[in-house]
Amino acid sequence: MIFDPVFTWFGWGFLVLALLTVCIIPAVRGDGPRWKWFARMGIVAVLALALARPGIPIKSSTEEYEAAADVYFLVDTTTSMAAEDYDGDKTRLEGVKKDMLELAEQFPGTRMSIISFASTASTVMPLTTDHAAFASAVDVLSPEMSVNSNGSSITEAGAELDKRMKSNQEDRPDNKNLVFYFGDGEQTAESPVDSWSSFSSRIDSGAVFGYGTSQGGKMKESQPFGYGAGPGGEPGLGDPGDTGGTGDGAGSAGTDDEYILDGQGNPGISTIDETNLRHIADDLGVKYHHRDGGASMSSVYTAPKYDQTLVKKDGRVTVDEYFWVPLLLVFAWIAVEMVFGVRELLRLRTIAPTPRGGRS
Repeated sequence: MIFDPVFTWFGWGFLVLALLTVCIIPAVRGDGPRWKWFARMGIVAVLALALARPGIPIKSSTEEYEAAADVYFLVDTTTSMAAEDYDGDKTRLEGVKKDMLELAEQFPGTRMSIISFASTASTVMPLTTDHAAFASAVDVLSPEMSVNSNGSSITEAGAELDKRMKSNQEDRPDNKNLVFYFGDGEQTAESPVDSWSSFSSRIDSGAVFGYGTSQGGKMKESQPFGYGAGPGGEPGLGDPGDTGGTGDGAGSAGTDDEYILDGQGNPGISTIDETNLRHIADDLGVKYHHRDGGASMSSVYTAPKYDQTLVKKDGRVTVDEYFWVPLLLVFAWIAVEMVFGVRELLRLRTIAPTPRGGRS
């Protein structure tokens, strides 16, 4: 059993103490029958129990249809994804977000997860069938700030993906794994590009999507959340390691337009590396597609159809409250007090002197 007092425990204690004081003082002074005051103290105790809101936690379960597939979105959030060379002068990450939401529409009832990677990789969204939560997670994706960048590897997410697939396969061993990679292929870490062929046999479908141009684009410095906004409402953007070969840590934010500068003081330029992206696609055994905003996602990838099964899921914990049980006793006593009051009023009326009429 748990308790959730109406006025917090401090307010609850203050109110109970005040009501008990109102009952104890008359009982000590002998104002009226003492048994009534002791009874009222008991009712105060019952009221205190009601105000403490006793309840029993209940774990609810629900059933919903779920497709037999797990979809992983690997998203490059290095500062180079702030480069303004997608569909004109939009940032690459804007294009990624648009494509992720469009692609997600092809997977109704499917569990989806987001893994972002820059200097490190992390799971932004664990597997969920809640597409509204997925859309919210996509909306808040932003590039790594240049001051936090220590160089980035395009295969940084491999270990995290492998770990998540192994863990989730234990939960749904018959589910298919789909992997979608979104990035520009720019490798700024000194370490070589890792091979993902070791776990590619567990991937049933997916694709690699590349963003950016060979001419490249300038990058605005990323700002803390809420500081300001970049193009299209995006937070400000940037990655000193992705400044057209200037090296990690070489760039800095420009003071005029907040563009990241290279070692010569010019706006750093980030370009797409499609050779690296095709290498990742070959490792995963999926196709590579360049994305420039000119075609819909459905025109380059069509999701397979998966059977949907009814899955029982543990829902949120709810509480069955029982404050109403002691309240019934309190209301019953209030009715008794009303009877006492009416009887006392009638008694006083019988003993009150009747006024004399006329003049003496």
